[in-house]
Amino acid sequence: MKRGTVVWVDLSDTSPPEMGKVRPGIIVSGTAHNEVLNTVVVIPTSTVAPEILPLRMSVGNFGGKESYAVIPGIRQVRKGRLRGVIGQISLEHLSALDGCLEAYLR
Repeated sequence: MKRGTVVWVDLSDTSPPEMGKVRPGIIVSGTAHNEVLNTVVVIPTSTVAPEILPLRMSVGNFGGKESYAVIPGIRQVRKGRLRGVIGQISLEHLSALDGCLEAYLR
């Protein structure tokens, strides 16, 4: 799986405030790691606005709706939880997402 790929991911079996259900997620783990590990790191997306940098940022339109990456929802998941590829975020969005991740994790 390539870094920046948007996938359907099953995030069920959670408790609030964790994000659950099947939803789009952006793979943020490195492509080389994704090729050999049984897990990937994803950031779930939501259609709930507004953008609140660095916690929630707009990443484009998926499934007919504007989507927002929810940075605090970052999560490692087994590849068996992935349900299909939706697309790829732009390099500009991926770069901005990296900036939000860095700000959030500092």
